[in-house]
Amino acid sequence: MERSKVLTVISLGVGVQSSTMALMSAKGVLPKVDCAIFADTGYEPKKVYEYLEWIKTQLPFPVYTVMKGNIKDDMLNSISNGTRFLVAPFYTKNSITGKKGMVMRQCTNDYKIQPIRKKIRELCSITYKKHFPKDKFVDQWIGISTDEISRMKPARDKYINNVHPLIDLKMSRKDCLKWMSDNAFPLPEKSACICCPFHDDKYWYFMKHNRPEEFADAVEFDKKIRRGSRKQDDELFTHRKCIPLDEVNFDIKKDQPDMFNNECEGMCGV
Repeated sequence: MERSKVLTVISLGVGVQSSTMALMSAKGVLPKVDCAIFADTGYEPKKVYEYLEWIKTQLPFPVYTVMKGNIKDDMLNSISNGTRFLVAPFYTKNSITGKKGMVMRQCTNDYKIQPIRKKIRELCSITYKKHFPKDKFVDQWIGISTDEISRMKPARDKYINNVHPLIDLKMSRKDCLKWMSDNAFPLPEKSACICCPFHDDKYWYFMKHNRPEEFADAVEFDKKIRRGSRKQDDELFTHRKCIPLDEVNFDIKKDQPDMFNNECEGMCGV
């Protein structure tokens, strides 16, 4: 069956890669898109929101902001009301055996993928519980570069076709930064929640010394989630060492795996 495209949308994380795609489309380096969608968790660094407002002024297409809720408030409320449903993959340590683990991650799906999916259906005038026409589809641009190729995944919905323009252009993250610098655009940061357990020590160190208010926020959040596990003897931590965040001696010289590349589904941190 021949299908026709009804929408081209950028999943805009306001990180380096997705911002590069958006600006490339604006300058005609990449094809025109219909819009971009930014999924706001409510707990992004201040600089991310500032860059979002700046990039809107550079784009000839609309940028829609969607939001399921404030991820920080939702998780803390789940602890206070006893449900203890924390969607982020925090580190666990059993207070008796010392065994470590991780909480199952649902934050990307709940606070990124599904809100964007809902907005796409709205833009295509597909109401709740209605099936998307089988002869129609949507192109969704995902900001994954060649050094993150392992993050490429097909969309869960058959009517969404994930497209990776940076892969097609054989561009790495470094190439994206160079392109933005060559075009005199300010450089964005990696976009991720303040409390994200996938931050490496270099980022935590940077936050502690350059964004003390945000680091203090993360420290306070880390303390509040300690008894947030559904397993009675497990304690939760934001840092992989499973000690309080304000007690961690961040090892900025040690190479650590990029947890965004290994774990996120092509939607966070780009």
